[in-house]
Amino acid sequence: MGSDRMERMLEEAFQIHGKDRKGRKILLIVGKFFPAKELMAGGGEAALRSFLERRVFPELQVGTTGFVVVYMHTGVERSENFPGVAALRSAYESLPVAVRDGICAVYFLHPGLQARLFFATFGRFVFSAG
Repeated sequence: MGSDRMERMLEEAFQIHGKDRKGRKILLIVGKFFPAKELMAGGGEAALRSFLERRVFPELQVGTTGFVVVYMHTGVERSENFPGVAALRSAYESLPVAVRDGICAVYFLHPGLQARLFFATFGRFVFSAG
């Protein structure tokens, strides 16, 4: 896959959208546009990390202020654009410490039944700091 196409896909999937009531910037991740299949292929994780470091983290002013992550799950197809919880966990762990510390809240909009059950049961363990 061409780097320009991957860049456009990531721009659709990761967007900065205003601020919440507490004045924190909002990082919107649109699951429908998340290129999970392409990212799971060789070099995909490095491309994602590079995109976030160049385009998203500077705009969020990581390290100086906190921010909120909103993941919109509408339109996600398991076979096409949902990487799975293990991939989300590894992506979270690969973030620099300053970025992880800057996340004030994570909102998961329109989860399917399976995601609801999983996060209700194991979410605190999977994404806890310990």
